[in-house]
Amino acid sequence: MDPKRWSEEEFGEVDLHDARLDRRLLLIAQRVAESSGGTVASVFRDAAERQGAYDFLANDRVAWASIASASYAATVARCAGEEFVFVPEDGSSLSITDGARAKGTGPVGARKLGARGFQVMNSIAVSAAGVPLGVVGQAWWTRAETPAVKSAKARTTDEKETRYWGSEMSAVRERFRDHGGGTIPWFQLDRGGDAWPVLLEAAKEGQWVTIRSAYDRRVVEGPGGGRTYLHKTMEAAPILGGYRLPVRGGHGRAERNAHMVVRATKVTLQMQDEASSQAHLASVWCVWTVEVETTPAGERPLNWMLLTTRPVRHFTDAKLTIYGYSQRWRVEEFHKAWKTGACNVEDLQLRSERATRGWATVLAADAMRMLRMTYLAREEPSRPATDEFTRDEIHAVYLAMSKSWDEKRIPTIGKLVAWIADIGGHSGKASGAHAGVIVLARGWDRVAPLVPVVTRLLKLKPV
Repeated sequence: MDPKRWSEEEFGEVDLHDARLDRRLLLIAQRVAESSGGTVASVFRDAAERQGAYDFLANDRVAWASIASASYAATVARCAGEEFVFVPEDGSSLSITDGARAKGTGPVGARKLGARGFQVMNSIAVSAAGVPLGVVGQAWWTRAETPAVKSAKARTTDEKETRYWGSEMSAVRERFRDHGGGTIPWFQLDRGGDAWPVLLEAAKEGQWVTIRSAYDRRVVEGPGGGRTYLHKTMEAAPILGGYRLPVRGGHGRAERNAHMVVRATKVTLQMQDEASSQAHLASVWCVWTVEVETTPAGERPLNWMLLTTRPVRHFTDAKLTIYGYSQRWRVEEFHKAWKTGACNVEDLQLRSERATRGWATVLAADAMRMLRMTYLAREEPSRPATDEFTRDEIHAVYLAMSKSWDEKRIPTIGKLVAWIADIGGHSGKASGAHAGVIVLARGWDRVAPLVPVVTRLLKLKPV
């Protein structure tokens, strides 16, 4: 959480071809970490620093791609030593105020509402333990002012937004290949990624990917070439095992321990390019986990049918595939932290596309910093807090809680993050709910101003 240390780790490898610009970026990132916010004005309290940030973002020599590359490289470096990391990938839209249409934006949402902004395909890295590690890729684009004339079936892959699923996977794969030290990225995609170009390229490149099935695709059976369909094939697939899944109650869902049955088999899918009428074959594994005998009346059973290029030969392989796909939700949490509550990226009011992307890239890295802290407290709560916090920051948390700290007794990261969440107004402890990134960000915003105060007081403390 140390803003200066994080800034240097996240953007220290940036090369903007001017040491002064490099240093300015590190200061900007540090200030963002000290006080997350969607606008430059909300982050910078000092007038000179605020103007310096505006000048930096308006500078034609500052390439947002260079800022992004430094952040991606830092995330890949955090993955070192892991056999693999999960890479949830998903698209989102950013609504940006652009009344004059001078920022390079395009339509977002329903065209009749007139909203403007950008489309972004985001890829993040998550450790095998479920801890977010950072952003590893973002592809930006704008939609055309008028809808496509051709039907979806008549358009080629290059004419559809589907292409961004595959192109972003390819870009991230190259980053790991060049700088990942042998760590394998295992992509996790929802139904939107169930497209023949994505599956075909992943199978051809030997890329690990898991995609939630959206279609009952044709399946080629054996050397004889007989055809059936995916759902029918999986109903006849062998049962590898079962497990109990605790389900929390919510809107339209009853609390229960769901009994899940797992089937898996290898299939060869026949996928049709409707634009060219050309058929493509891809051999993948299919893992089907479905709720049996515990579904309450009026509810649909829990049901995931997953296509994966990683071999599934045993029940443990199937369980790891299911667990990996469950980590896809981390990218949804990133979108929430980036866009609302913690970083409020959609509040920015910069004047150019270049400035908007550069500022949004720094906020994206900060959103992942907060998300990482949230999950470290959940997945590795017994680690000493000094692994992630400076002693001055720990003192500041104790001060905010009206407690005194004996430095010989280092609190755990789980305990310290819980206190920060309490300061932020976390009210879910009684129900056992974990603190989310927004309440953690709110708590840290209240602690951060105390850190320099503690630093000065400790310097005055008699030895």
